[in-house]
Order: sequence, then C-alpha cells, then structure tokens
Amino acid sequence: MAGPPWQHSRTEVGFDFPSDYRAFVDRYGGGQIGTPGSLRCFVYGPSSLSARPGMPTGFKGFVEWHVSDIAPMFEGCDEDYWGGTVYPMYPEPGGLLTWGENEQGDLFWWLTEGDDPDRWPIVMWARGPATTFRFDSGMVGLLVSMLSGDFPSPDWVQSPHVRWTLTSDWLSRGLNVTAGPAL
Repeated sequence: MAGPPWQHSRTEVGFDFPSDYRAFVDRYGGGQIGTPGSLRCFVYGPSSLSARPGMPTGFKGFVEWHVSDIAPMFEGCDEDYWGGTVYPMYPEPGGLLTWGENEQGDLFWWLTEGDDPDRWPIVMWARGPATTFRFDSGMVGLLVSMLSGDFPSPDWVQSPHVRWTLTSDWLSRGLNVTAGPAL
C-alpha cells in the first residue's frame, strides 16, 4: 500500500495534516469500518487520482472535494440545523474540514483552530435530530472511543465482527481489501 507524500501537503494546501491521521492513512489507507450488514463509517484519504473529472488530485483534491461538495451544504445554516454551535467551514480561519462520515449522514471534521494540526479538535455532526459533539482527541482517539464504548456509538462497534475495508491508497482507488474476523 502506498502512503501519501505528506511532505508536500503544506505546499499544496497550506497546512500539515494531523499526525494521527497521517499514521492511520499510511497504515490502513482510506476505507470503511463496520460489520457485515451494518452502517459503515468512512475515513477518507487523499489520493493521486481525482475524485471526479475536472477535480484536482492529491491534497488539493481532498480539500477541494470538501470545499465544493460538503461545505456548501452548511452555508447559511443556523443553530437548529447544527444542533448547537454553528461552525465556520474551511477555508475560513478555524473552519471545519471533513475527514469522514457514516452511512447515516453523520459527518466527522477537524476544527482547524490554530497552527498545530495535532491540537485540532474533532467535531461530529449527527443527523436526526441534529446534534453537534466536540472531542479534544484526534481522529484515532475518537475511533478508539467509539470502539471501546467510551462514546455512545452505533451497535455495530460493539460487535466482535468489526472489520476494516481498505478502499483507496495514494496510488489506487476501487480497492476492496478487508481485514478483521472471518464470519
């Protein structure tokens, strides 16, 4: 599996990605976690291939996908839509930048406050009814909290059959490599 050339992210998009995220993507790529037949949680990774025709590749493409596809869904939304604090969207200073979501439409973001990406909190926007959660841990810390039961999470994370499926790395898309207990 090919890891992204992280040393180019600052030049391409103006910031470094959090170190826990970089380590996770280097080891596991982008993909999904869940159990067979359950709602999955997706972790997105930058890729050398474009997400769609005309979109840039690499780190710039990762950020552009957020700016063009995700951020507009929240423009002009109020506290009722957010279920709490209204956050700015990246590229606004201190704005939210997407790194994942689940099949229920809940979104996971970095709150890009400050110059140290390792100190960026995680914000989860949960749909139906809308509720916003803020975590002072990184992306990996949130996933561990969900899997260990420290954070209220869907039933599938308590299953002994949780599996990770790699769907992309820096060089490839459309992968489907699964690791976890056999059923």
